[in-house]
Parts: sequence; C-alpha cells; structure tokens
Amino acid sequence: MKLIVAGATGLIGSELIKQSLQNSAITQVIALARKPVEVDSANSSKLKNVTISDYGEYSDKVKAGLAGADACIWTVGVTPLKSKSLDIAEVKRVCQDCTLAGFKAIYEAGPARPFRFLYFSGDGVMEDPKAKKPLFLGDYMIMRAETDAIVRKLPEEYKDIEICVARPGLVMSSVTWTRAAMASVFSAINFFTRAIPNVAVDELSVAVLDQVIAGFEKETLSNADLLRLGQAALEAKHT
Repeated sequence: MKLIVAGATGLIGSELIKQSLQNSAITQVIALARKPVEVDSANSSKLKNVTISDYGEYSDKVKAGLAGADACIWTVGVTPLKSKSLDIAEVKRVCQDCTLAGFKAIYEAGPARPFRFLYFSGDGVMEDPKAKKPLFLGDYMIMRAETDAIVRKLPEEYKDIEICVARPGLVMSSVTWTRAAMASVFSAINFFTRAIPNVAVDELSVAVLDQVIAGFEKETLSNADLLRLGQAALEAKHT
C-alpha cells in the first residue's frame, strides 16, 4: 500500500508516520507537509517527503509525487482551541477549502482504485450542518459539520472513492511535559469514566491505519469506535 499522510509533522501525523514505517502492509509513506519529516528508522527508505508551502495549492510536480496512492489520511485542520485566535474565514479555509483542494489534487494525480480517504474531524461535530448552532464555538462547529457533510458526499462525484470521517475527542500524548501531565490525569480519570471523550495518540493512529488498510468499518468513526479499534489492534500486536 502507498499511503499519503497529510499534515505529517503534526501530533497525529508524526505518530502515523512512525507506525506506517513499521507496518509491513504499507510499502511507501508519502509525508505531505510544509516541511520535511525526519525519521530515525530502519525502514526510512519507505518514506518520501512531498513538501508544499500551502495545503490549498498543488503544482504539477507535487501532484506527480502523490500519484498512485492507495489511501490518504488527512489530519490538517484547526483545533477548537486554536480557532479562537483566528478569523473564522481562515479557519474555514484550512479545515474545508484545503481539504477539498488536497483531495482533488490527489484524485487528479491518479490514485489507485478504489482509493480510501480518511478525514479527521472532531468529537461533538453535528451530523446535520443545519442543526441549531451550539452556544459554544457555534460558527466553528457548524463549519466542521458542513465540511464533514461535503467529504461524505465526495463518492457521488468521484468514482471508486471510499470515505471515512474520524471524530476523536482529546488526543492524549506525552510528547511534551504538559501533554504528559494531562495524559496522566486522564489515564486516572478513565478508570472511572470517559465522560470527556479522549484517546491516546498511539491507539488513534493504529486504529485509522488498520481502517485504511483493511477497509472502513463505517462512514463515521466516533471516539468510542476509534478507542475500541485502537485497543483491539494494539492487543493483537502484543499477542
């Protein structure tokens, strides 16, 4: 499998690259990002960097580097917290316009058939973009719901496309001391309740990798789905 990881230098993207290089089912990993990904791995020969200046613009040279892909995991977006410091028009451009531009560039480059496209959304995004605007982050949540709906309808216009929208909650990691502290707190809380949806980055990454390799279980994967799939995949690796 030839896999594109868009947003390869981010928190989730970095873990996806790491796991992809260790996965024998994946023969080539295309790291699509604004700067090259550097790895120290015995399988680093599987990695190909495709660097762009903006996720909304794709030259013919960039498209050539994306050709023949079997799947893409699109992690590019603006988190709810970061959206507060940006104009909603820019947030929409990154979350919606760049996603569609990236998908179209990959499709125009000529992917394998069928081609699987997994888009990262977020927990709490409504199924119906015409639903009542939430009191908290209303414009942001409506925009994400609209984007989810647009992505799910892509197979109506593009042939041989399989779509999945992943909606994780808080993504736990220990890449920094603040994240490690938060992960420790949630690890303790999760023994009693997971009222605040959350998933560890390794669980999340192995879940979506298994989905693009084996096929999508469903069109939309909730945090609970991702947690279940990730834990099962990690347990299978260790048995």
